[in-house]
Amino acid sequence: MRRRAFLLAASGGIAGTAFSAPRASAADGIEVDPAAFLTRRLQGVLLGTSPAAEPIPVARLQAVLTSAQADFRACRYLELAARLPELITAAEAAHGRSSAPASAGIVTQSYNLATRALIKLEASGLEWISADRAIRAAADANDPLALAEAQRLLGSACRRAGDYGRARELTLTAADQLDLRGKSPEPRHLALYGVLMCSAGYAAARASDHDRASDLLNEASATATRLTDSSARQALAANVVSHRVSAEYVLGNAGSALQHARIARLGQFADTERRARFLVDVALCFAQWNKPDRAYRTLLAAERTAPGEVRTRAAVRHLVSELLQHPRQASLPGLRQLAIRTHALA
Repeated sequence: MRRRAFLLAASGGIAGTAFSAPRASAADGIEVDPAAFLTRRLQGVLLGTSPAAEPIPVARLQAVLTSAQADFRACRYLELAARLPELITAAEAAHGRSSAPASAGIVTQSYNLATRALIKLEASGLEWISADRAIRAAADANDPLALAEAQRLLGSACRRAGDYGRARELTLTAADQLDLRGKSPEPRHLALYGVLMCSAGYAAARASDHDRASDLLNEASATATRLTDSSARQALAANVVSHRVSAEYVLGNAGSALQHARIARLGQFADTERRARFLVDVALCFAQWNKPDRAYRTLLAAERTAPGEVRTRAAVRHLVSELLQHPRQASLPGLRQLAIRTHALA
């Protein structure tokens, strides 16, 4: 029965998987904590406590991966948590049977997706496991893009652990493996190169190296101008602005960060997740600038854009907790209700 339900999901017949996502609000009226649900579900598959799965044809696995990626981009993290562990176990089973590059690629991308989700949560160590497994699977996938993304995410795990130098070097090494030869490099390689420069620049900022961060982000910006597809160029340019905001924030330059933010238009971001992530980072800058009212209003705008992002991301919970302690918190109507929705209250 479990396998049949997964096959139905893979073929696109139903929205969920064998393990259904809980409703956003439980029967008792208490909202489900998406961060806790994500952690619990991914912990099961990453620590080996999930049941084994039967191999599934690669085409069906690809369909489920596409749905899981769409869940992430739309910040539907409860649905992602319900879908992703079954995808990982089925993809691992398929690859164990065939060892084909196609199945290895799906394993890699599934673990990459798990790492991207886990990095939004409080550090648990699970992100190290998923990042390492993605790297290992990528060795069999014969896909330099999947390998570079896996290395970037391993760098993100290093950055979270405070090893900023290793994070930057891992990311730059991944960039060196992309094929940018000729006047017209392959567009996907060029676009990912720009993303890697953004990540390396942010790692440099976390290491308090303003000049290096600026150089790397300028390289990312120059890369965006080389993209011939307008939507790809626009998406990378918006990503550069977002990383400039984040970099200035971690360097303690909230005013400069907000100057960068003013040139961004939400419609330029590639998807809901990136728009919401940008708005949360802008809220963090307002808080750093001691503008709690503007930080709060920006958080509410982010919640309207993507409730799942605001109610899942650990940085939001920390910010809401700080606002609750701010001397002017009484002037922020509805703050306590936001704290309940974001699970910021113990």
